[in-house]
Amino acid sequence: MRATIADTFRSEWTKFRTIPSNISTMLTAVVLMVGLGTVTAYRAGEGYQAAASRAFDATYISMYGGFLFAEIAVGALGVLVMTSEYVTGMIRTSLTVVPRRGRLLAAKVGLFGGIALVAGEVASFASFLLGQAAIGAAGAPTATLGQPGVLRAVAGMGLIWGLVGLVGVALGCLLRSTMMAVTVLVAVNFLIPIIGPRLLPESAGEVLMTYWPISAGLQVATTVQNADRLTPWAGLGLMAAFTAVLLAMAFALFYSRDA
Repeated sequence: MRATIADTFRSEWTKFRTIPSNISTMLTAVVLMVGLGTVTAYRAGEGYQAAASRAFDATYISMYGGFLFAEIAVGALGVLVMTSEYVTGMIRTSLTVVPRRGRLLAAKVGLFGGIALVAGEVASFASFLLGQAAIGAAGAPTATLGQPGVLRAVAGMGLIWGLVGLVGVALGCLLRSTMMAVTVLVAVNFLIPIIGPRLLPESAGEVLMTYWPISAGLQVATTVQNADRLTPWAGLGLMAAFTAVLLAMAFALFYSRDA
């Protein structure tokens, strides 16, 4: 009797929840997002100046400081969804039970993408609410979910969590080495977009900040539009397209190589 897609999803969920470090890592990512986001929001509120009020994006500020660190945990957990099976040799057992490789990988992608999305939405809304309280306590103007673009920005940050998690799954499948995949993940989502623009000529740095996938994607979490950047939905689309390309490569390689 062959495993159905529902059976495969249940199997992947069992694998995920029975490894204690998976749940604790995701919870750590949420705590990092909320805790560090609140601290950085308060400090940003202390530095608020009325003269720069047009550029003060209270929504983005309340989430971005914590996301910088949470994204590494989420992406690394996505990597482990794939590489842990290669390290232990369980991938052979999984392929014996579910010989249809596309179905197996789709279950891993769908399950972890959903988990990362749900955790991301919880973290984003909690970070926003506590961040606004911190910003207000520091004497700066705050935002509410009813203001234009705010609900989209907060929900959009949760979408970015899901995409970062899927990038981790794709890299884990492509590289099959936890160390290599996490190194590439940190470079792609953290080092290049933050350090890269400072090392390049100004014009090249601007291009990098505008079109690099994670930088473009994070525009969906802003409410103050920078005319030199992509619009929120265009930026999210670029990040989603980048993720889709990596996943397509992962599926193609997963089909063609030995376990």
